[in-house]
Amino acid sequence: MLRDPMTAERSRRASGDALVEIALLTMCVLWALNVVGLKWLLGILPPAALSGSRFLIVSAIAIVILWVGGRPRTVSRADWPRLLAAGFLGVAVYQVIFMEGLDRSSAFAANLLQGTEPLFALLLLSGGRVSRISPRQWLGVLVAIAGAALFFLEPGATLQMQFGRGDALNLLGAFVFALYGLVSAPLFARYPGRVAMAWSMIVGTVPLFLWSRSSLLAVDWRALRPGVLGALLLSALLPLYVGMWIWNWAVARKGLDRSAPGRLRGEVAA
Repeated sequence: MLRDPMTAERSRRASGDALVEIALLTMCVLWALNVVGLKWLLGILPPAALSGSRFLIVSAIAIVILWVGGRPRTVSRADWPRLLAAGFLGVAVYQVIFMEGLDRSSAFAANLLQGTEPLFALLLLSGGRVSRISPRQWLGVLVAIAGAALFFLEPGATLQMQFGRGDALNLLGAFVFALYGLVSAPLFARYPGRVAMAWSMIVGTVPLFLWSRSSLLAVDWRALRPGVLGALLLSALLPLYVGMWIWNWAVARKGLDRSAPGRLRGEVAA
């Protein structure tokens, strides 16, 4: 019996969508756990040293994977402006804001506020007329964020908001990450993930290293316990390399408007 081509195509798309959803759920769990681990590491290392060391590690990992993976290993000259913007936003700017915000707030609050990224993503897509956002998408994101906002209400008759500098930085970080997703998606659509990851990590790590250099030199790395070094390596490998690769792959495959709401699962994981 011949199979209906349209049925086969729908089945293929459903399988592909399910794979992306499973990957995004895995990413959210990695990122939620990572925030808890980073909060612990911030009790040992200053924010700048923690950011700089993690991205030096992940850049080294990305270079090895790029080299072992074979060709292609380079990005077209025409894509370098986008690559520079993606690396600067997603690594240098976002990482500084995120780590400084986490240092000034709780892991729980940081996870919740990072969950506002889907709202910023929809605003950017809609405002820039990149994609048409359905009322259902707006409603789903707004309801989820409204639920998260309840955790910041101080019990009492006046219901005052408990919102500090660290929370403001986390909110700004969510906006920057949404912008990064919009900029980086075409790169992951045109090149293998290992290529786009390696070059965006490298170009973003350069300014991040310059910002964190004095803090890195001030740390006595030989005095750190093996558990601390292991946590640092694990944080660079799984949440950074694997997590960022999943995110960019999902955005390139499904679009930012359909992938961004998946980050709200991080609030559940938190």
